[in-house]
Amino acid sequence: MEYDEYEDYDEYDQDNMMQQYGDEYYDYGDGMQQDQDFTYWGHFENCVVPSISQGVQITLPLLLLCMAMKVTTLFSLPSSVFHFLSIGSGLVAMAFFFEKYLFYIISLTVLGYFALQVANQTLGKYRGAVCAVVVVTYLVIMELFLADPSQWHRVRGCQMIVAMKIISVGFDVDQGTLKEIPDVIEFTGYCVFAGSIIFGPWISFSTYALAAQGVDLDLRYTATVVVKLLQALACLVVSTCIAPIMFTSESWHYKWLHAYRDAMSFRFSHYFISYLSETTSILAGLGATGNVEEGDKVKWSFAVAKPLNVELPRSLVEVVTNWNLPMHSWLKNYVFKTSRHLGNFAAILLTYAASSLLHGINFQLAAVLLSLGLYSYTEYVLRQKLSDAFSACVGAKACKPACSHRNKKKNVFVILTNVVFGLLAMFHLAYLGLMFDTDDSELEEQGYDWTHTLSKWSHLNYASHWVALITFVFYWLIK
Repeated sequence: MEYDEYEDYDEYDQDNMMQQYGDEYYDYGDGMQQDQDFTYWGHFENCVVPSISQGVQITLPLLLLCMAMKVTTLFSLPSSVFHFLSIGSGLVAMAFFFEKYLFYIISLTVLGYFALQVANQTLGKYRGAVCAVVVVTYLVIMELFLADPSQWHRVRGCQMIVAMKIISVGFDVDQGTLKEIPDVIEFTGYCVFAGSIIFGPWISFSTYALAAQGVDLDLRYTATVVVKLLQALACLVVSTCIAPIMFTSESWHYKWLHAYRDAMSFRFSHYFISYLSETTSILAGLGATGNVEEGDKVKWSFAVAKPLNVELPRSLVEVVTNWNLPMHSWLKNYVFKTSRHLGNFAAILLTYAASSLLHGINFQLAAVLLSLGLYSYTEYVLRQKLSDAFSACVGAKACKPACSHRNKKKNVFVILTNVVFGLLAMFHLAYLGLMFDTDDSELEEQGYDWTHTLSKWSHLNYASHWVALITFVFYWLIK
């Protein structure tokens, strides 16, 4: 049973990256539904326009820095110059978004390189494991004992990206993907690369090195950047202006609709960050495909999330895979595969633990991640059992066209079964996503605690967990 077939302990997280930059510039939706004088035109003027305007305003400096990075690659400068420029632009971006708190990120970068060199000089191997231990220890100590909670919460998403980069370099050198540890300039340029340091995503060092190649700018490049930015802003509008005015009745009969609405708002804030990270990555020169020297037309693509597969899922397995594609790849390659010799179950536990620790010491996240992992596993094994028993394409992952099943995807039984599981996945998403609302701005700034999580789930009578338990019992009875 492969990890990427049913597990991806990606967090319901990247929304946290937006909290760092000041929720005030997109928090327009709250309470508007209570206004007796509410009009759609007024809502457009008071919410949609300001959200788009301030969203562009807050991200414009980063977009310009990323474009400047791309333009410099057109002049055939030495690679060392590119790395120095990457360091400079990354520091400017962090200073703009995090101000004085950027020292947390700089200190982690320095510590990570020091750990790499020590492991390389003393052991000559286990560089990835040593970096993982050092980096995670640093994050835990800072969060629990040294850092101010509100300050740390602002930079936690950025710290996670840097931590993933440091660990990936260690494992890539161990596995031979990188021939040697990058020098200090290359390494620092990679860690603070403006195209990924603020909104993500994680990229490998090899991918970062490709950004130094001077692929010419063309209409495809410009069109791709514009489309991705428009998609990001559209998701921002849905999250802050459309979702909050849905299902406004306070009747208890609407509590599940309220849960779906709040979870939807959170999901679209995640898509906003995802599309924005795609924008900055491509703008900085990542995602070019095609061999220019052989006359191929260059295409620009750098997928971070696939919203349609999350909003209309075939299964929870599809949700956790498409929620954050780079994170899924990192967990699969550097945690699951490297620990699989301990057994699948142990590798899955280590993967879950790694994701939880990277995302911070937070009961809310841990509870959601653990629930999502158990739900996904239960769904996977149940649907695999049904698929084998009825020779039908009802597995958690879509079958390949040439599969050996007798009942193909157009069979009525297959269609109905997949629809039911898809609706069940949406039900679970509404329940789990409710944890990430913004009822208490002070609590949100410092991170939610266990009382918040349990109070939200108890309001819905722990229904999702009961359904998951019944699903598992049903699987156990028929296996």
